[in-house]
Amino acid sequence: MLPSFVPGQGHYGIRGGAQSAAVYDRLMRWNPEASEYEPQLAESLESSEDHTVWTLKLRDGVTFSNGDPLTASDVEFTMDLHMDPKLGSLALTDVEQIESTRVVDPLTVEFTLAEPWVNFPFALSRSAGEVIPEKAYTEAGPEAWKDNPIGAGAYVLDRKIPNQEVVLKPNPNYYGGPVCPTLRFISIPGSQGTLEAYQNGEIEVGYLRGAEFISQAWDANEQGFYEAISSGRSLVMNNGKAGYDGILTDERARLAVAHALDRDLMNDRLTSGRGQATSSLLAESSRFYDGQEGPEFDPERATALVDELKQEKGWDGELTLVANTSPENVQTGVVVKALLDAVGFDVTLENVPASQQSAKLFSGDFEIIIGGMNPSDADASASFLANLVPGGSTNISGVDDPELAEAARALKSVETPDEQKAAFHRLQEEYNRVMPFAVFANAEEYVVVDETVKGVKPTVASTMLFDGAYIEP
Repeated sequence: MLPSFVPGQGHYGIRGGAQSAAVYDRLMRWNPEASEYEPQLAESLESSEDHTVWTLKLRDGVTFSNGDPLTASDVEFTMDLHMDPKLGSLALTDVEQIESTRVVDPLTVEFTLAEPWVNFPFALSRSAGEVIPEKAYTEAGPEAWKDNPIGAGAYVLDRKIPNQEVVLKPNPNYYGGPVCPTLRFISIPGSQGTLEAYQNGEIEVGYLRGAEFISQAWDANEQGFYEAISSGRSLVMNNGKAGYDGILTDERARLAVAHALDRDLMNDRLTSGRGQATSSLLAESSRFYDGQEGPEFDPERATALVDELKQEKGWDGELTLVANTSPENVQTGVVVKALLDAVGFDVTLENVPASQQSAKLFSGDFEIIIGGMNPSDADASASFLANLVPGGSTNISGVDDPELAEAARALKSVETPDEQKAAFHRLQEEYNRVMPFAVFANAEEYVVVDETVKGVKPTVASTMLFDGAYIEP
């Protein structure tokens, strides 16, 4: 569920992205079928030849839900908000490359970037593209805003019960005209419960995550939108975030974890062999994949590294692994514990609710935790930059390695397919050396949509847009 309607708190389809986008809309949309960006709230977005200056034109006649017109000044205000570290925006890494935002006229904005970014429209297709009305937000303040948002999207907030439901009703001032009368988002623990609720007719749209449940949906011929997420399943290791100074600050311990994971065995145990086991940062289905390889399963090497650390540091092998209480994550935790214990670790498994797991991830209150990166194939560089560069908005491991950070930054400016693939090879090599987290599978997401529901369209990270949604009897 979306933790708050404060700007930048929603990001992914699985973390409230659809709820946030329904209220705010987005300037741009990634069309995964056409593999291209399309204007949404924007009318157009054009680039200079060197991809450092981008000119955005807004649609004429768009207003926020309070009746105020959407202007270029509101876009400028929104970018400045996300750049303020005090906000804690998940879109910070997307916008920090903007050197200046200039209002050309009431409907035109010019972005000047610090360096070339070929896929800059990606930033405006995520949280940064959810325009915030300057006057209304300034008057209300973030504390009042979190449960009383004003946006230019098709819906307005009706009611919100934290971690349970969000109910949205039509925005009477929406420029696109009438929309579905009510959107109700509810929290269902785990994909099995979600699929059962969908098949029982309790919900019309459901987010499924995990190969086993997606395969069940496919076997039942359930229609929907599928996405394979590179490095979406991993063990995130604390590299020193929030003052952590335990064994995982030593890269040898992190390498031991990576080499201890028998990913094929995990796939068999966790998904009955239906998942996408991998140690690579990129899924084979990614348009950037070119044979990049991660660390191999090597229990002898893992055992030697653990023994070396025990002798050198007087460490007893103890490690605490956090997993949430969804059935699939509980099972993942059990399998990971067995594999790590087999090479000399002594793992304590801690199961917590999903909301607590998320809080631990972003606060650094963990030693090793089940997580994932979720880079979009629209522009994988943005997520890798956010996760691997110091100060990145989703650098949950706390990794701080200059060569790894430089390899991540270099992804943004490459243009041709060959240059992109070479840049990802370099990133994979640096990642294999530093090992801030250990990838064990791609994540798979499938948004099931009932045949009576029309007009739902996907954008980045399985976020569904409901501005054109309706039910056909």
